Amino acid sequence: MVEDSTFKTADGHTISKAKLDEWSAALDSDNWPQGWVNVGEVIHGRPPLSAEGSVVLSVKVPPSMKRILEREAKTEGVTTSDFVRSLLADGLVSRSI
Repeated sequence: MVEDSTFKTADGHTISKAKLDEWSAALDSDNWPQGWVNVGEVIHGRPPLSAEGSVVLSVKVPPSMKRILEREAKTEGVTTSDFVRSLLADGLVSRSI
């Protein structure tokens, strides 16, 4: 691992890996870097895939697959719809690479 690597932020700033590691260590111990503020609770899970709303897509699966999807969704702490939506999104992303 190269210690002096840098990254360009979306707004054009350059951040060193060392600085990212410093921020990560601080946040892991709940010590916020100077000037940073917590704007709310952590929301687990994927953000909405789009702001355009949603439509119903009816798909038939074997009962055993439905049970697995429901079980995995429960394990992840999300609804079955959210879980299946994330699987579909991941599949579409992987196909577009």
